[in-house]
Amino acid sequence: MTSKTTVVTVTYGDRLSYLQQMIERALSFAEISDVLVVSNASSAPLHRLLERWPGRVRLIELQQNTGSANGYAVALEAALTGGADYIWMMDDDNAPTAAAVSILHSELARLTGLLGPDRAAVLGYRATQQADIAAGVPPRYIRQPRSSYFGFHVAQLPYKIWRRLPWARRSGKRPASISLPFAPYGGMLAHRSLYQRIGLPRKDLVLYVDDTEYTRRITASGGRLFLFTDAVIDELEQSWNIKARTRNIYETFLLGESDFRAYYAARNQAWFDKNVWAASPRLLRLNRTIFLMLLRLFARLRNTGDRLALIEQAIRDGESGALGMSKTFPLR
Repeated sequence: MTSKTTVVTVTYGDRLSYLQQMIERALSFAEISDVLVVSNASSAPLHRLLERWPGRVRLIELQQNTGSANGYAVALEAALTGGADYIWMMDDDNAPTAAAVSILHSELARLTGLLGPDRAAVLGYRATQQADIAAGVPPRYIRQPRSSYFGFHVAQLPYKIWRRLPWARRSGKRPASISLPFAPYGGMLAHRSLYQRIGLPRKDLVLYVDDTEYTRRITASGGRLFLFTDAVIDELEQSWNIKARTRNIYETFLLGESDFRAYYAARNQAWFDKNVWAASPRLLRLNRTIFLMLLRLFARLRNTGDRLALIEQAIRDGESGALGMSKTFPLR
């Protein structure tokens, strides 16, 4: 029997136009057997997908928006129960290219032969999500050091200052592959045994950073996660927090349009950095102190005191372990 790959995705609101493009592209490849869609109370007429691709699209409808963490947990569990050999996690606004399908499947086969099927995962390349790779940043600066805080680490400060100088040289070349400690959900392919080994996403993270915590389990337990830059995944919509929209992470949090996105992203990042990513409590405190100092400085410069207060409350909630759906920011 030929191994089959199931694409799993989660949607919400009315994103049918993106979802249709993703499914159409995915099912055009022989390696993809079916697509499993979890609807987080989507308002779109998703039954059209079943009518257009009978037997190749499965739909699970949730009665309320439970967030990406629960949505992907439901999708992964259903894919495993349904007998998927390989599972390819995909955002509803991603679209795989022929290169991504070919490279990721062949590289995963190679890596599972070396490491074992439950120890290897591969990731497609999304330029906006991997902006540092696109800019030619050396791999040692792409991977966040342990005990960093919101991606800030004092050891990387000299390089970050240097790269913003007008005379700083960048190679402009991206590596063919790079080993990562964690990654987004969108574009990750692995054998079913890896998903069985690492379990399901934490539902209490709701959304944002839930993918960071989930994929970190792969490498924390001795597995490897590789991104391949020629395995391009087209992005049909740009995320709210991409680096191209702002000059730095401080502006991303302070100037973003959505309070609820800023809250969940900050809360969960603070939780992850304290409980998962910290290797040295002393170094974490130092990075945290400098990060918050810079965040408050940018807030004064940009006159965003209300957003700063929201982020600081989110950080307190995250560090105290107050997770789950926020009463202040329920999902619609």
